[in-house]
Amino acid sequence: MLNHPTKMLFIFLGSLMLIACHNAPTLDNKLATKLLTRSPSLSGYAINMVINNPNARGENSSGWSCDDKQNLIDAGVVRCEEAGRSSDYLTFTSKGKRLLVGKPWGNTTVRNARVIVVSQALQEIQSIEMIDDAHAVVQYTWAYNEHTPFSTAYLKSVIALNTPHAEQKKLTLVDGKWILDE
Repeated sequence: MLNHPTKMLFIFLGSLMLIACHNAPTLDNKLATKLLTRSPSLSGYAINMVINNPNARGENSSGWSCDDKQNLIDAGVVRCEEAGRSSDYLTFTSKGKRLLVGKPWGNTTVRNARVIVVSQALQEIQSIEMIDDAHAVVQYTWAYNEHTPFSTAYLKSVIALNTPHAEQKKLTLVDGKWILDE
């Protein structure tokens, strides 16, 4: 039979082995790419748009109507519905919901949504500089890579695609996981 101090020694050594085997993940290009692509700041260029128009039809119509949103309907990102005698409103399809930033807000008179009009993508990790054991700076390039159906002719003319932009993000090791300092 093992005596009490010997049992305690085994428990202590087992705990040390568990701690020693559970190292924080190494911050390399693969992990940095994974963290950066999940960052909301790398989703793209977004705008606010009004998604309901209580005065779309009738004698004093103003704003937009479902006919004005036909390009979005044809692209499969929204459905346009008529409500009552004068109101039109947009609902997002599953494809359109992927381009939403947050949830729509407002009231029954004015509803808004923030939508991505130009998506962007990470191009390349340039460098990873370790500040200390728990802090790092990642230098990388990204580019706008696609105009979404929400993009206008004007935005298409002023936002060039596939032009690299340099940026950096700070990362911190918290509880054994690297996180972006947003």
